[in-house]
Amino acid sequence: MKRKIISTLLAMFLIILSFTPVIGATSYQDQKDNAQDKLDEAEDEKDKVTAQKKDTLAEIEDLDDSIMQYQNEISDLENEITKTENNIKTKTKEIEELQQELEEKQELLKNRLVAIYEEGQITFLDVLLSSDSIWDYFSMEVRMQEMAEADNKQMDEIEDQSKKLEKAKSELEQSKTNLNATKKEVESKQGSLKIAKVSKQAKVDSLSEEEKKIQKEMDEYKAEIQRLEKLIKEQAQKASGVYSGSFAGTLGWPLSSNSSGYNVITSGFGSRSAPVAGASSNHRGIDIGVGIGTPVYASADGYVLQATSSSARGNFILLKHASDLYTRYQHLDRYIVSTGQYVKRGTIIGYSGNTGVGSGAHLHFEILTTPYYMTEINPLTCSLLSKPSLIYR
Repeated sequence: MKRKIISTLLAMFLIILSFTPVIGATSYQDQKDNAQDKLDEAEDEKDKVTAQKKDTLAEIEDLDDSIMQYQNEISDLENEITKTENNIKTKTKEIEELQQELEEKQELLKNRLVAIYEEGQITFLDVLLSSDSIWDYFSMEVRMQEMAEADNKQMDEIEDQSKKLEKAKSELEQSKTNLNATKKEVESKQGSLKIAKVSKQAKVDSLSEEEKKIQKEMDEYKAEIQRLEKLIKEQAQKASGVYSGSFAGTLGWPLSSNSSGYNVITSGFGSRSAPVAGASSNHRGIDIGVGIGTPVYASADGYVLQATSSSARGNFILLKHASDLYTRYQHLDRYIVSTGQYVKRGTIIGYSGNTGVGSGAHLHFEILTTPYYMTEINPLTCSLLSKPSLIYR
């Protein structure tokens, strides 16, 4: 009996021992699985942080655009203020001159009326009796008629002068009202500009060192753009009114169908991943995948507003066309036109290249409604641009 009990206990003990490693293995596996789960969670969190950083860079670029827009608008408004102030000075001087002239005319008329009053009313009989002959009478009558007409003319001139004076005063008041409104608008935009700059700096401070480096390159790129914008604005003011030609209803494609890659779009308009450090992630034109040395043609008759180079755009050309349209051709290997030159539609103006900030040889092409940054429109949806059958890569 005892032997049977011992055998039973021994068997149970062996069974327990046999299961112990399995239980231990299962526990380790659970721990490994838990660790893997945590690792996966950490990777997910890392991906989220990276995505957020990318979003932050995009948000900074949007803020940069807003800052540049506010600065351009403030600059335009300040120019408007200067013009209005000059207009007010001109109007004030005009009013002073009109007032002086009016007072002189009124004084002349007053003296004339006083003289008439002192001489008394001259009648037909007075003229007749004082005349030596009938011819003398008619001569005196004519002189009297001329004097009366001169008096009437003087009164009409005084009335016209008074109207001019009132109109000038009204225009002056309107100019002052416009000036005050423009100054308030400048104050509002300066407030918005300050907020945008503070917001941008806060986001920049949150970036990693690598991302700060990229952002620094972006800032340098945009600083270069702003420098160019100032030069363009000066050139545009000099060229104001110099060109009003026609583009015949359409803008031509800037490349010949005989050129390899003439219809290959390597980067479209708008949001994108920046191809290289310093390049914009908000693309303001289209990139066409042609090689270095490909002829580039003027899209329409126009005036060369700029043919120059910069570290950002490389060699580039800005053309002014009719109806407030402009085209820009960037990253050229070289240009063969000069600022101030007139060109015809289809004229070769330069050759494509890989100058400036870019990831390879191509032509960057823009259509704008003013010669300034941030007025670009999408060439691929522009109804005025004649487009070939396009390939996207």
